[in-house]
Amino acid sequence: MRHILLVDDDAELRLSVDRQLAEAGCDVVVAGTGEEAMRLLAEQIRIDVLLTALRLPDIDGRELAWAVSQKRPFVRVAYIGVHRPEEPLDPVDAPFLTKPFTISALADAVARAAPLRRTGFTAGRPG
Repeated sequence: MRHILLVDDDAELRLSVDRQLAEAGCDVVVAGTGEEAMRLLAEQIRIDVLLTALRLPDIDGRELAWAVSQKRPFVRVAYIGVHRPEEPLDPVDAPFLTKPFTISALADAVARAAPLRRTGFTAGRPG
């Protein structure tokens, strides 16, 4: 069973994705903000995959992924957004789900989620 932390400020999307992932046999914890996600991680819950929106009300999804990787280096990452960003994702091979997406695209993204690698340099972050 995969343990997924889903972070998106869209309540309808969170409910829909939570339901779809649960039906696929995943254990899902949801958060509406990056701050809420970090509070949940402080509770020592098990997380295998961070599935996060790129645009959150309080933090960029890439920044959230970086913060999560500092606490949980083995968590894998996949992103959600309306448009794929022009700047590279971190990690560059992380799946990106363009809203709206299908159940099969969601399952594929979770299966292909990529671990953050602490190599190189990403703008504003030590590498």
